[in-house]
Amino acid sequence: MDQSERFFIAHIFFFVALVFLLCAAAVVLKRQRTSWKPMLLAVLPLGLIFMTAYLGKHSPVSHQVLNIFYDGLLIYNAYYFWNIGQVLTFWFYVFAIIATALDFAMHFVIRMM
Repeated sequence: MDQSERFFIAHIFFFVALVFLLCAAAVVLKRQRTSWKPMLLAVLPLGLIFMTAYLGKHSPVSHQVLNIFYDGLLIYNAYYFWNIGQVLTFWFYVFAIIATALDFAMHFVIRMM
């Protein structure tokens, strides 16, 4: 297996999480454009996912610290959107959490290959 195939396999769930985050942000943008808190909660994980991806190659320790904050924010967002009755957005965050966990696990699988 060459390097590009390993990179794609290792990050397929990263892309899945990104799609769910984009879907959640689109729903929040459509439904709650005038409220600042849901908008911030929808945009912040998108910024963090790109920052963690960048830091993964350049600063592994910073990547891990930021990733913990990102994971916590996803869990908080799922809870927040469930509480305000945005069930679709809640499920997008649940699926993003699952994809993020699978991405984490996939990195260990790839190292074993």
